[in-house]
Amino acid sequence: MSEAASTLTPTDEFRSGLQKILGPGNVLLDQADREFFSTDLSFRPREVAAAIICPTSVESLAEAVAFCTSLGYSVLARGGGMSYTSGYTPAEERAVLVDMQAFNRILEINADDMFVTVEAGVTWKTLYESLYPLGLRTPYFGPLSGMYATVGGAVSQNSLFHGSGIYNTVAESVLGLQVVLASGEILQTGSAAHRHSNGFYRHFGPDITGLFTADTGAFGLKTAVTLRLITAPKETGYLSFKFDTLESMLAAQVRIAKLRIASECYGFDPYYNSSFEQQGITFEEGLSVVGQIVRKGGVKGLKHAAKMALGGKRVLRDVPYSLHMTLDGHTERVAAEHVDLAAEICQEEGGAEMANSIPLAFRNQPFGGVRTVLLGSDGAVWIPVHGFFPLSRAIDAAKATEAFLAERKGLMDQWGIKTSYLTCFAGSEFVIEPSFYWLDELGSFRLSLIEKEYAEEWQHIAPDEERRAVALRLRDELRDLFDQLGGVHLQIGKYYPYFEMMENKALERVIRGVKDVLDPEGRVNPGALGLAAGG
Repeated sequence: MSEAASTLTPTDEFRSGLQKILGPGNVLLDQADREFFSTDLSFRPREVAAAIICPTSVESLAEAVAFCTSLGYSVLARGGGMSYTSGYTPAEERAVLVDMQAFNRILEINADDMFVTVEAGVTWKTLYESLYPLGLRTPYFGPLSGMYATVGGAVSQNSLFHGSGIYNTVAESVLGLQVVLASGEILQTGSAAHRHSNGFYRHFGPDITGLFTADTGAFGLKTAVTLRLITAPKETGYLSFKFDTLESMLAAQVRIAKLRIASECYGFDPYYNSSFEQQGITFEEGLSVVGQIVRKGGVKGLKHAAKMALGGKRVLRDVPYSLHMTLDGHTERVAAEHVDLAAEICQEEGGAEMANSIPLAFRNQPFGGVRTVLLGSDGAVWIPVHGFFPLSRAIDAAKATEAFLAERKGLMDQWGIKTSYLTCFAGSEFVIEPSFYWLDELGSFRLSLIEKEYAEEWQHIAPDEERRAVALRLRDELRDLFDQLGGVHLQIGKYYPYFEMMENKALERVIRGVKDVLDPEGRVNPGALGLAAGG
């Protein structure tokens, strides 16, 4: 695989066939378009798709998929493009990349049976804002990149963040899926497949829905997703604590995780803390957030706003480790009790309360711009790696991460590579996500995701392939360390090892057997989950 421009010239049969099925305007063959859509955030080798298609209906997508696979082309679904594990990047030139962003309708909000069905290209921001006026919410309600990230992409990658402290990853909120298979057949899972029922239930017979969650798009192209609904909590408490040591912060975080009282609970390391005030909540940004909180919260909103203003831009300055929590309840008393429980735990573990600006901002603008997520404060490239561990291994995994970074500090200083890490939990599972930052060419895709003034300033940052190679090697080494420590992964894509880590031949035989039944020629996203084309 290479980053070079594709040399594949689509045949007249291929081009005219796709245009007949989808319409000429929904087939992109221009080199720049194909490069743009074939690129993710990973800097990993990939090919450039032969065509980008933009279907607007399930029927036209199914027909196009059947047509492409019959001619020996692979097909890959692309949602909002937030992957950094080669989740949708082509592994071969004879590939057709499906832009799912036109699948952007909310199909049904069923408040009686408490489920919502959306097309797979709906963003989490759109879904959240559609449910909010109704007093409803999905249990897990999106990643920080939810302005762009789609529901279908998140289900394929099994993402976490908003709501995960209580409700786990997105897969736990899924009731059913509609999927286009390699043959062009349309598969419906869950009770929505029942001829006289609706999408209210997942486990009617074997859990076929589960085959397609966290599959990184290897088994089919998701077109619709049915998710659980909950009544949105009416009251929310916010807490932030600082800690002098990693162990004390994680001890508090693990105890809070076991209670399942925090919808979000995330910790920052010293570098993250020091850089956050530069790239995250500045005083000016905080003022705009305060206005929203006042309108939503009345008197309580004013009290929260005053606390945010008091903290201001200096909230994370000179803080070794910080822990931030959002605690929901259906009544003020319940939310307050959750806040008190979490605060007591943090104090018992040696924490000191600080201004709660960070969780206030994250919750009240859950899907803001992605610049502060995707780039450093100076326009540096950001690429994370993560490990997913049982709670009992949280402290050991974090200490191993710090030791790894300390041992390589000289190398990173030499190459101008910086690191930070985030800790959080999804239910009773612990996640640590270190990130690497370095100055390098941003490319058209990253530049398209940030504000115009920053794009204009940073578009001239020169490529640095040597520095990039060092950073990516360090990322690989940390990934391998997490594997050795027993960590598993979300967003497996084509980056994290799967079969190599599982070491179970029966499991591998079952996974490959499922792939063979659903996609016997290996034409759907070859390479994902370690499943190569034709096998």
